[in-house]
Amino acid sequence: MDTTAPRPEDGTEADGPNVDMATPAYPLDDTLRINHIQCKGTHNSTHIAPEGAAFVPDWNYTHAPLDQQLADLGVRQVELDVHYMGDGSFDVFHVPVVDELTTCRSFVTCLQTIKDWSDLNPQHHILFILVEPKDEYDLDKITGHYDELDAAILSVWPTERVLRPDDVRNGHATLREALESDGWPTLGATRQKAMFIMLDGGEHKTAYLEGHPNLEGRVIFMRGGQGEPTGAILEMNDPVGSLNAINDAALAGYLVRSDADNASDSEQENQAKATAALATGAHFISSDFPGITADSEYFFDVGGETPSRCNPVTAPRECTAEDIE
Repeated sequence: MDTTAPRPEDGTEADGPNVDMATPAYPLDDTLRINHIQCKGTHNSTHIAPEGAAFVPDWNYTHAPLDQQLADLGVRQVELDVHYMGDGSFDVFHVPVVDELTTCRSFVTCLQTIKDWSDLNPQHHILFILVEPKDEYDLDKITGHYDELDAAILSVWPTERVLRPDDVRNGHATLREALESDGWPTLGATRQKAMFIMLDGGEHKTAYLEGHPNLEGRVIFMRGGQGEPTGAILEMNDPVGSLNAINDAALAGYLVRSDADNASDSEQENQAKATAALATGAHFISSDFPGITADSEYFFDVGGETPSRCNPVTAPRECTAEDIE
């Protein structure tokens, strides 16, 4: 639930990320863990439909700016498609030339927009920021520039505001061992933090792990790798056909990302998929339509008046949505 800083009685403006806030107490913060929640996410979160998108239905959706998604739509998972620009910096957009419109161009600017909102809302639960290397059609490849990618994140989000693989591994040999032994951190330990996840299970994953086989010193968690030492987050985007697999993975301690809809599907198909996704143990459910639009009756929401809710598969019985945010 979004919170705003109260205006001081002397008329001065509240300043800084840790001002006193009119926020609720969370008595289960030391009990509930980040895998006990289910939250709304967005797919290609800075996407703006290109001209002629009606002829490419998969691209026919436009997202609000990131801070509006967080503040007004209850989004707690975003996805940023990153491209290396050859000068140590990264841009965010979908596909060069043909689908390049974006609500924020620079990776660090996108991250700053998210952090600015976080600074004003220090009681939010952990944010999930998915980073997808998208260089198939780029001259400059991301391979070999992962240290710069980590550095770009930490230039905006300081270490103490990021949940890193080392934080979860916490002295264990591997992430998998840590999750099986200790589980994920609590909501209380991760409020006002962000967690970064790389959406690549191929060459970028392999290269990012070089010299860091257990993600030692790295900032970003990996997608995939079920049963592998670094396996922590899985992507299962067919909630209808993969319900049992999603639930089994959630119960085994993985965080699962799934889909609610697709811009190329009908409203009826999207509603059926969204309903199926909400019945699973998926932890962040990604949508092209996180809010009401003028030309569609369908939009995705987790329900209720809170941004997120208790995971229907993993959350303990005493959990309520108000305990989360």
